[in-house]
Amino acid sequence: LEARLEYPAYAKRAPLRLLSTSGDVRGLPGTAVSLHARLLVPAYAAELVVESDSGAYIRTIPTTIAGDSISTKLVIEQSARYRFAVTSPSGVRSIETTPRTIEAEPDQPPTVQLLSPAEPLDVTNLRRVELAYTIEDDFGLTSAELVWEGGKDRGKKVINLDGKTGRLQGKLLWDIAELQVPSGGEVRYWIEAKDNDNVGDANVGRSRELHLRVVSPRERHEETLGRQQGLAEKVLKNLATRLIYPDDNQTVRDELNRQVREVVVELGSLTASFEKDPHASDAMRKALVQMRDRIEKLATVESKWVSKGRPAVRGAFAAFDPKMIAELEDDTIILADWLDRERMEGLLDVSDEIASHQKRLADLMAQYQRTKDPRLLDEIEREMRSLDKAFAELERHRQGMPEDVLDQYVNRSAVHATTAGTSCVDEVRKLVRANQMQEAQRKLEACRTQHDRSAASLEGSLAGLRGDKFSDEQKKLDEVMNELSDVAKDQDDIAAEASRIFDSYAQKADEIAKEHRREAGKKVGALVDKLRKKLKDIDEGGLTPFAKEELDIVERRLADVEHMVGDGDLAEALGMAHQAKQSLDTIGGELEAAIEDDPKSKWADATQRALDGIRRATPVAKELIAELQSLAPRPDQIMSQDDLRSLDRLRRREAMNRERAKRLGDRTKQLGADLPGDTGQELAKKLGGAVQQMQTADERMKAKDPSGTREATRSAADALAKARDRARAAARQAQEGALGDEPVKIPGAENYRAPERFREDLLEAMKKKKPAGYDDMLKRYYEDLIK
Repeated sequence: LEARLEYPAYAKRAPLRLLSTSGDVRGLPGTAVSLHARLLVPAYAAELVVESDSGAYIRTIPTTIAGDSISTKLVIEQSARYRFAVTSPSGVRSIETTPRTIEAEPDQPPTVQLLSPAEPLDVTNLRRVELAYTIEDDFGLTSAELVWEGGKDRGKKVINLDGKTGRLQGKLLWDIAELQVPSGGEVRYWIEAKDNDNVGDANVGRSRELHLRVVSPRERHEETLGRQQGLAEKVLKNLATRLIYPDDNQTVRDELNRQVREVVVELGSLTASFEKDPHASDAMRKALVQMRDRIEKLATVESKWVSKGRPAVRGAFAAFDPKMIAELEDDTIILADWLDRERMEGLLDVSDEIASHQKRLADLMAQYQRTKDPRLLDEIEREMRSLDKAFAELERHRQGMPEDVLDQYVNRSAVHATTAGTSCVDEVRKLVRANQMQEAQRKLEACRTQHDRSAASLEGSLAGLRGDKFSDEQKKLDEVMNELSDVAKDQDDIAAEASRIFDSYAQKADEIAKEHRREAGKKVGALVDKLRKKLKDIDEGGLTPFAKEELDIVERRLADVEHMVGDGDLAEALGMAHQAKQSLDTIGGELEAAIEDDPKSKWADATQRALDGIRRATPVAKELIAELQSLAPRPDQIMSQDDLRSLDRLRRREAMNRERAKRLGDRTKQLGADLPGDTGQELAKKLGGAVQQMQTADERMKAKDPSGTREATRSAADALAKARDRARAAARQAQEGALGDEPVKIPGAENYRAPERFREDLLEAMKKKKPAGYDDMLKRYYEDLIK
């Protein structure tokens, strides 16, 4: 008996021929099985009898007889048994005693793993969440989607397969703005993937179900402020009664003392509510705690001032009442000042939300202009509705502020910004619905400019209020911000001078390169083609998703090399070649780590082949770098003496500015709670990043590297500008990233998806001198980091 199995096309398996087999067969549903057998007795006719394992059904399949051979064909639908039945020339029918088995091999659904930053995850409705996934199937995938349900809202987000069929690993950013879930609502989400089984219904694999809660810390903060408002009214009422009632009325005295003790309890509850409130200032918490302690002591004294059982007489509390009245007067003012400040900061928080909605709307409109995807129109419409709600909330906040605060501190143009903003969005909506997207984009840009001016005016109003009612805080903040502005201005000047030096160097380098352009084009072009051929031979099936991204970077850098050489810019071409080599090294480390992590993986062989391909390509990349180095002289060989001296002077200026930034960072740490909001902590952190960029600039200047100097000084200037913006926001407890582009990330995810800037920093660090005796340890450490 001989069998031939032809598997379904989606399985991509080669036909299997079984010689001298027992006849037992195993295959996927849809597999065509051809049977060829030799008859041992004369036969007039023969057939194949197929029956289920349980004997519930029997069917027969005709066969073809040719001499002493018979052949037939069947398609596996489910597990069953079969036997040959033979009819002799005399008409006697006989059937085999022992059946042969047909085993239907199950096509398993895809296995799906989903990772999130936390389970359950609390996020605001304007954040993006980073999700990581791994999807595998034995034969192939046709689709994958992120699915969510929350209340009446159900949605899907398609995951791009990028041509991958068997295994998919990657990340996606899920914009929570896509959810139609109110604050406090809960969302269930998971990933579904379908395989490529086209014989029956496609198998669907599903990850475990995760949960997400949409929260609004600002709304909770406002609820707590409402309680603080009620508390301030109680304190004021108690104060007013004490000013007019006769001090010998014991009943009234006892009631006032009871009310004060209630205030003490509520102050404790209020402080506890503010304890984990990201929008609450440490200074306000401290003020409330101190207020509670003072009032509690006075309430205790008041209750013991007159011995129990003795009636109060006129003048008995003459020495006590002025102390309590003075305390309640001070506390009423403190509570009112903090409420005014917090409400002003609340206005700016809503203003931040409006700016974020406008940015998202601009991104959606730009995306629609590129893709013309009609689904984006619904997103655009929804974002405009969100803007309407945000402007309505801004107006509600404005109406909730005391008129004297508005009159004294808030600019009239900022007060009327709500009406102007709403009408501006209405105009954008009309243009979108009229399919005039370009005009809508221009109008939206005007709306954003208008809103930015309004927000800047509100920031000034808040600074004025703090200056009047919290003068010590504001004075220290002004001093820090002025010093920061000076450091940032000097860094801008340093970056401008670095750009001038680079431009001068680049011009001379271009002139020298013109003489070698044709020669360089031939030599470099041949090496680039050779390297591309090596890259094309790499087994992409063995690359991890991260390695594939790095390989794309290599391809882009090679295109940059060709372009730069064509322009005669050999210095930039050399830099691009170095980046290509670094990416190849990173891929090699990534693949080695993948093999070490799971040497028995079914992709291990393909990964090893890909690694071998990378190792064959690396020497060609080194050859390319060497060739460019031979064609392009070192910067210090072609820079003028004036530029070299300027670079030395610039290095001294950078060192002085770096020391100023360090001292400013140290001072902000020392001031700490004396600065409003989180200014001290946040500014110290941002200044630390700027100082690191300045250190890199110093190293590039020392190495006489004009290109690296330009980039590092620019990065330092950008870092200081961001530090200035962050300091203003931190002064009012605005949470970094709560409304911005930074997603909620998976802790530790960078271990397998390190950003390009991190790798650059690592390579720079590896060039530095190592402490004696730590060579082996540092080598292992760097290797682990790279993996």
